[in-house]
Amino acid sequence: MTSEEQAELKQEIERTREQLGETVEALAARADVKAQARAKVSQVTGRLRSRTAQARQQAAVAAERLSKATPDPVQRVAVKTAAAGRDRRVQLMTAAGAAGAVVLAWLLIARWRQR
Repeated sequence: MTSEEQAELKQEIERTREQLGETVEALAARADVKAQARAKVSQVTGRLRSRTAQARQQAAVAAERLSKATPDPVQRVAVKTAAAGRDRRVQLMTAAGAAGAVVLAWLLIARWRQR
């Protein structure tokens, strides 16, 4: 084997090693499920943020149109109704809390009597 043939053989071996290294890297990237999942999550998150921004903008435009089209007396009644709903929500939550406390006390007493 001449020195020229040896040099060509070494070059061929080096090219084969480089190709093999690239192939291993490509296979490792395919096998990295966590990295693929992160990339997909990032992609989906970006799309959702974009859609959310669009929906907010459309809602703002629709609210503006509705506000302009709604007569003032109707708007005043809507504001009063919303305020009343907020006030009653507090009362409802208080009643639900009291009912929960009664049920809890009843369960504790029933358990205590069984002992």
